Amino acid sequence: MKTKVLVTGAKGQLGSEIRKIAGSFPEIDYDFTDVDELDITDPWKVADYLATHKPQFLVNCAAYTAVDKAETDIETATLLNATAVGILAEQSADIGCKMIHVSTDYVFNGRGPRPYKEDDRVDPKSVYGSTKLEGEVLCQKCNPESIIIRTSWLYSAFGNNFVKTMVRLGGEKTELGVIADQIG
Repeated sequence: MKTKVLVTGAKGQLGSEIRKIAGSFPEIDYDFTDVDELDITDPWKVADYLATHKPQFLVNCAAYTAVDKAETDIETATLLNATAVGILAEQSADIGCKMIHVSTDYVFNGRGPRPYKEDDRVDPKSVYGSTKLEGEVLCQKCNPESIIIRTSWLYSAFGNNFVKTMVRLGGEKTELGVIADQIG
């Protein structure tokens, strides 16, 4: 019997990459969803979808990832990065589904002298980081057996990201300014 895995946010960078490699894992029955198939902000729709499809694992790749825009679009960032995560965690726990939630290093303050460890003190300095931390808290509270993966500098062949931006700018300009506000 195949392991059933639900992937939310399947049209984003990470979800698209998982879909791309899914064929290499024939023992897994993937169910890829995005907002068109499943509104993760609606607890009733999530409950119904999970009850119908009965995944054993839920990999949440859905998120509001426009870091700078989150500063002014607080409501949407909170809805997707916190509220929806709590809904997914609660509803997956109700059916005994393990949840894997992808978060970010923005839950830290960015001033650490070394790479962060998972038990370092969190101290987000942006709306994006705060909403992602709120999602982590809800995830652990509502589905204590969940796994949270904090990542940084996500890039892929899909969507917009730092690497693609630098390649594009390198083709358009003869010189690029120094990026001094981020370390990766």
